[in-house]
Amino acid sequence: MTIKRYRYIAFEGPMACGKRELAQHVAKSLNAELVQDLKENPFLESFYKNKGGAAFQAQLFFLLNRYQILQELKQPSLFHQTIISDFMLDKDRIYAYQNLSDSELMLYEKLFSLLRADVVEPDLVIYLQMSPDRLYDVMRKRHSGLFTVSDEYVENVVEGYNRFFFHFNKRPLIIVNANEVRFDRDRTALLDLLNFIDRDHRGVTYFTPQTN
Repeated sequence: MTIKRYRYIAFEGPMACGKRELAQHVAKSLNAELVQDLKENPFLESFYKNKGGAAFQAQLFFLLNRYQILQELKQPSLFHQTIISDFMLDKDRIYAYQNLSDSELMLYEKLFSLLRADVVEPDLVIYLQMSPDRLYDVMRKRHSGLFTVSDEYVENVVEGYNRFFFHFNKRPLIIVNANEVRFDRDRTALLDLLNFIDRDHRGVTYFTPQTN
C-alpha cells in the first residue's frame, strides 16, 4: 500500500498509548522510513528517585536528542520517501511542564524555542487519544510490580496532550479513539486506519477504528 498525499506522518500520544507499535506497523505496511523516539535516558533513574536537578537533566537530554533525530529528516536521500515518526518535538514541552520547576522552565523554554524553529513540520499528525483511566490501567498492567507513576501524573499528562492538540492548527490532525484498540494485534483496525489516512484531510478529523 502507498499513501502519496503525505510524505511525513507523525504519530503522537502519551506514554504507553501504543503509538510506537502503531508507527512500526504503518511504516512496514507503507514501506516507509521509520523515525523513532528515544527509549533510553541516563538521567531517568535519578529522576525517578527524585534526586535534585535530575528532572532538568533528563528533560534536556530528551530535548536535545529528539532534536538531533529530527534533523536527520533534512537529508536529501529522504526527500522522495514516505516518513513515519512516532513523536513530535512538541511532546517534550508537554512533559517539561509536568516535571520542571518554574525557574527550570524559564531556561527550558528559551532552548526549546530555538530548536523548535529549526524542525521539519509533518504533513499529517495522528493523535492517539486515551482516557486517563484507560491509560493508567494499560501502564499498570505493562509494568506490573515496577509501576510507580501516580494516577494524578497520568491525568496531568493526558490533560497536557489534550490541551496541546485542542489548540493545534499547524497541520491536518486526525484524533484517534485509542481506548479500545490494539493496532499491533488487530489487522482489521490497522487497515481501517490506513484507508482513513489515505484521504484529503483538512483541519481536525476524528476516527474510531473498526475492531475484530
